[in-house]
This record gives sequence, C-alpha cells and structure tokens, in this order.
Amino acid sequence: MHIPVYGEEHTFLDKETGLLYRNSSFRETASLHTHNFFEFFIVVDGTALHMVNGTIATLARGDLVFIRPQDTHTYEFYYSEDFRIINVGFSRSLFQEIRRFLNKDGEMRRLTNAPLPPCVRTEPGAGRDLIRAFKSIGARIKGGNPQHTTLHAQCYLASVFADYFFCYAGREQEGGRQPVWFDKLLLEMDKIENLQEGLPRMLELAACSQNHLCRVFQETLATTPTAYINDKRLEYAVYFLTQSGDEILEISERCGFHNLSHFYHLFQRKYQSSPAKFRRQQTTRKEKNR
Repeated sequence: MHIPVYGEEHTFLDKETGLLYRNSSFRETASLHTHNFFEFFIVVDGTALHMVNGTIATLARGDLVFIRPQDTHTYEFYYSEDFRIINVGFSRSLFQEIRRFLNKDGEMRRLTNAPLPPCVRTEPGAGRDLIRAFKSIGARIKGGNPQHTTLHAQCYLASVFADYFFCYAGREQEGGRQPVWFDKLLLEMDKIENLQEGLPRMLELAACSQNHLCRVFQETLATTPTAYINDKRLEYAVYFLTQSGDEILEISERCGFHNLSHFYHLFQRKYQSSPAKFRRQQTTRKEKNR
C-alpha cells in the first residue's frame, strides 16, 4: 500500500513561514499518511480512533498530540462523526530553532524517539487556551508579516513543549495517579502480539499478582485488565475491518478472539453495530467523501 508523504507529494507548509494551520472535521481528516514536518494537534470535539505506527489509541476532547516526521497515522470512526482537530505544523528547520532555544536535548530526544507520538490530556481551561493560541497562529499565517509570524509561532510552540511535554511524566508520577511501570505495561499491551495472548501475557509483563494488577487497573482506569484487553482488541478489529478486506473470522482470531460469537457480542455492545454492518457503513462513508 502506498502511503503519501505530506510535504513531499503534497505541499502544506506555508513557504514563507514554514508553518501549517488546519481546522478539520472528521470528514476532512486525512487517510493513512506520514509527513516530512512536525505538528501539534489538539482534539476540539468528539472522539476517534487514532491509528498510528501500527497501534491504535482512543483520542478524546482535550488530547494534545505531538506528531513527528516518522509517524504514520490516520483517524477512524468512534461512535459519532463530531470529531474535530486543530493542527499546527512546523518545518524541520523551525523545530531545530525551537530545540536550540529550549536547550533541553535530553527531553527532546525522549519526545522524538518515543515509539508512539507523545499525547497529553489537557484540562478544559488549558485546552481552550491552546485552541485560541493555535487559531491565532492560523490567522497570522493568513494575514501577518511572515517574519513576525514565524517568531510568534516559535515562541509559543516552545512554550507548548515546556509546559505540556517536558514535565508531563514527572507530574504524573508525583500525582500518584498512574505508576511508571503501569504506563510501560499499557504501552506494551498496545502491541497486537501481546493482545493476542491476553491476560497471561499482561501478567507476565507486569510481574505482579493478578489481584494487585486488578487493584491498579480499578484505581487508575476504573476498569479490569480483561475489559481493557478486550477494548484494545476491538480497536484493532476496527482497524482491520476498515483498512483490509480480510474475512471477519480471520480478523476476530488475529485480534485474540477465538470465539466468534463472543467477538460479535462485544463488538455489538461497544459500537452498536455488527462487524459486517460496521464495515459496510465505513466503506459507504469513505466513498461519499472521495
């Protein structure tokens, strides 16, 4: 499958400023793609599945994501089509200017080398401030002095790194809401090969008792390990249903469901649709949007 590289096959960055601004509804978001530039995006409304680097995560209102040039991603339906994001893209050269200004090479390496794009759930007030600032950058790109626009964006984007990403892990650890080992466990359980093995693999990776693991899941995510595994498996099922022509039985088994009727039951409960109907609806939607 050919994956377009935005910035090479399609030119999106403003030539004078090295910036991009987009305010996109679900129907306007791009199919599977990668970039030759960096970007921040924040979810303004709704919820969607973010298919990125071979894994799937649920995005919701207030989520702020840092996308790197090596990331390959797209968005898919999740309950409704009110999903909307605001993107601010910036060139590699502008990123290097921000990096030099911040003088935090260790923090930057952690962000750029992470296997998945760093994502922060912002508080409502902070999210609104980010949205206003991103819109301000967009307005400057359209009608401002290019040099001043670039400088303004550089300063603000540097503050986004410093305020939301440099101290994020530390804040989480200090707050006691989610242990570091648990973060690492969830990252491992995003991988399809671990989800296929399910709870035994999770317990092996966690290296703790099942009772302790259940307590941590309940305290941090208000769910159980089994429910979490099944939700992640269903998200992968959505990916395979919409991105491949594989048979539903094959998709069920690939996602770790070895009982087809159980897969159908869980899928119906989560998406209010059978897998076959869901696939037809998404195919129809994509054909209408072409």
